[in-house]
Amino acid sequence: MQNKKVILISNTSWYLYNFKFKLIKSLIAKGYKVIIIAPFDKYTKLFGKQIDFINWNINRKSLNPFSEIISIYQLIKVYKSNKPDYSHHFTIKACIYGSIAAKFNNVKYVLNAHTGLCSSLTTLNKFYLLPLKWILNTIIKLLILDENSVNIFQNKDDLDEYNKIKGKQINKALIIPGSGVDTEFFKLTKPRVVSKLKKKILFPARLIKEKGLKELISSCNLLWEEGYNFQLNLAGIFDIQNNSSFSKNEIKTFRFNPNISFLGHIDNIKDAYEESDIVVLPSWREGLSKSLLEAASMECPIITTNVPGCKDVVDHGINGIIVPVRNVSALKLAIQFLLLNPELSLKFGKNARKKIKREFTTSKINKLTMKVYEDFPSKYY
Repeated sequence: MQNKKVILISNTSWYLYNFKFKLIKSLIAKGYKVIIIAPFDKYTKLFGKQIDFINWNINRKSLNPFSEIISIYQLIKVYKSNKPDYSHHFTIKACIYGSIAAKFNNVKYVLNAHTGLCSSLTTLNKFYLLPLKWILNTIIKLLILDENSVNIFQNKDDLDEYNKIKGKQINKALIIPGSGVDTEFFKLTKPRVVSKLKKKILFPARLIKEKGLKELISSCNLLWEEGYNFQLNLAGIFDIQNNSSFSKNEIKTFRFNPNISFLGHIDNIKDAYEESDIVVLPSWREGLSKSLLEAASMECPIITTNVPGCKDVVDHGINGIIVPVRNVSALKLAIQFLLLNPELSLKFGKNARKKIKREFTTSKINKLTMKVYEDFPSKYY
């Protein structure tokens, strides 16, 4: 497959750099010509000059028809001028708009990578939004889940949900569990021991309701009221454009809590994992949580929820604790249990890294994706 041209599209440069940079380097090493299409941000320059990068005017939260048509038209023009052999899309808008551009330009090999369950199935359940949900699901069914593109899912639950949208089993679909984690980078610099200092709990995610932050803070408040002494570190930012964002009053209340430390977005989160005693992500749903993969690779004991993309990383009672989603009482008891059992927490952490090295290394995941490229002509067409 020498000299084949590949276009990769996402709604942020951040996503492609943090989740797919090693895949991009693998494609280049195999002789593919790589073109990236994404909005310019501070991560764009990190790709280097070896990769062609085209700025995409897209607002990931916009529903304005006029601006969305412009974004699609830009992709159609880029595809026409570059004539790619492969088109690989990440995130729902990129999958829809990239598929449209690919059809207009007769791109033969199309991959749609579903990074989680799209908002049509999670946040558009209010009565007045049901027509929008129906329209979006119809678009997904006709444009993405057609007979021409290969659809990659990060967990079986998401694949099952999309099969329901399709109304039957998707013909060209497979599961590749996330983006993997670099276990040589995400490893402890010194053995983890039982800390005699004030315990630190890390929440490594965007500060939105869908990540379970409200339940986490409620659980911690109950423990602080009972006299437990620990610090909650929030490694993320408030995403005010998100449909699941907090109100200004809620944010103000969080900030007044002396037991909560706001770390903001951390480019290199490795140190935060190493300094943490417990990692908690009570998310409502994930594709496959990159944060949990990294935390597990760093031998952190994990508390998470029994939902797709989280339960895939944690084996309950072996490398962490799984609790029911949106259950404050269960979450409080899980945190309390690990605070009171530090030796068991260390054991969970060691088991967590073993699982990551066995199932989720970047090299393993990239090999699965590269095989899709190699198998395209013979297996999928």
